[in-house]
Amino acid sequence: MDERKTPLNYLKEVFTVFGISILILNALCLLFGEEVEGYSTMFALGKDGLTCATMLQYFLVSVCTVFLRFLFFTDTVIRKMSVIARTVCMITVEIGVIALFILVCGWFPADAWLPWVMFFISFGICFVVGMICTMINERMENRKMQEALERAKKRSSAQE
Repeated sequence: MDERKTPLNYLKEVFTVFGISILILNALCLLFGEEVEGYSTMFALGKDGLTCATMLQYFLVSVCTVFLRFLFFTDTVIRKMSVIARTVCMITVEIGVIALFILVCGWFPADAWLPWVMFFISFGICFVVGMICTMINERMENRKMQEALERAKKRSSAQE
């Protein structure tokens, strides 16, 4: 059963995606910041952290990500599409959105192959981790629903 979401639910999702993104970026700053300082606008401060511009850009990416999730994984806009097709479409569009940010914001040189390889590797890792977390959460919710159904059945049979 699909629960109705309010704008606050979507805002919570935006800040969750944003928070995780910034946490990962800060870890990358500490690990590689000095090496890529000047090479990438994301790491303009080296190991000292992220610029306000980079954080605002990642906030916009987070908003786009949550919007794409709404677009592809609710029946509000797309009514008849398999989960696999929705997932493929969302991944494709999400990569396009991030690639646009890479190009427009100069996150790394567009003609360098290594940053693109690293981007696709990190995107793949984040996608797999996110998918695993979603599956675990779905199993936990299904288990709760099953337990609630069993309790309701027991109450119903006890009343008869």
